[in-house]
Parts: sequence; structure tokens; C-alpha cells
Amino acid sequence: MKKFSVVVVMFLVALTGLHNPVFADNHGEPPVKELEQQFKDLIYLETTEDGEVKKYDSMDRLEEEMKGIMVWPLADHYLDTYFEERDGKLYLKEMDGPVQLNTDEDYTLEKVSDDKYKLTQHGENQLRGEYTLTITYSYEAGKWVYGDRMNHVSSSESGGELPDTATSLPIVMASGGAVMAIGVLLLIFRRKSTV
Repeated sequence: MKKFSVVVVMFLVALTGLHNPVFADNHGEPPVKELEQQFKDLIYLETTEDGEVKKYDSMDRLEEEMKGIMVWPLADHYLDTYFEERDGKLYLKEMDGPVQLNTDEDYTLEKVSDDKYKLTQHGENQLRGEYTLTITYSYEAGKWVYGDRMNHVSSSESGGELPDTATSLPIVMASGGAVMAIGVLLLIFRRKSTV
């Protein structure tokens, strides 16, 4: 009977632990204005008349700077989309730039988790008409960076997109329950085999 009560107590302790998942520490909100200014400084670089970037002499140096404020796949996207190297020099491609966040206008910053925030801003311009800009920030390697800023712009006419509410918590709970069930079965079969 004593072993059974120990098993029940351990089961209850483990079960209550599943309802309190371990998340990252609270890192506060991302520095939206500071990141946006750094982003603009890296995308809208001063160029010569033929488009050669003055500040950076290679794609590698610019890539290093970009990967300091955004996740690597996002940095690669911006480098491939807006820049090119020719004859050992870095050039800005002639095209419209990405949608800019207007930090002087209203926007909503929604906490998705302790290490992820989603910013949404509604705006209007001649090129896109009415639009909604969505940016995701992630806390990685001890600082806030852009997690997703790949011009997720939706027109107000096309409706919205579903919220990102995916979580691995149900899988963690199911696997924890399975481990506990296996442990209980092992204890029961062990007890039967010793009797």
C-alpha cells in the first residue's frame, strides 16, 4: 500500500507539472522603433548613380549586419531580393522597397509568447491601396530580432489570415502522459512478478 501511495503522489506531481510548461523568461517588448530604424538603414542604403552601394563593399559585410537584427532565412531573403554583386561590388537592385512600418502612426503589438510578438499596422498608399502590414519579432540569442518581415501585406478586400496559435503543448502533454502510463505499468508488472 505504501508503494501505491508513492506512485499516486509521483503521478499527481508529474501531472501538475505538465500544466505549467517552462517558457523563456519575460524579455519585455521588442524595441520596435530601434529595429525599424536599423532595418531602414540596411535596406535604403546610399548608392552611386549606377546603384553601387557606398557603405558596404561586399554582400558578406551587409549579410553580417542584417543577421544581427533578423533571423538568418529572413536576412537571406532580403539580400537575394534587393541586392546583387557584380564585378566584386555590391549593388542595390532597382525596384520598390519593402513596406515600411510608420512608427508615428498607430499599430498594435500583440504578445504571442514570452519570446514572440506580432505587430500589425493598417495603412494606405498609392501603390498598394489599403493594406495591413504584419511583422513578427522573436527573442533569439539574448536579443529581439525580426522573426518574420517578408512583406506580409494583405489588402482589406481579401480578408484576413488566421492567427498563429500553433503550440507544441498538446504533444508535450500526450508524450508526458504516455511516459507516466508506461511507468505505472512497469511498477504494476514489477510488483506482480515479485509476489
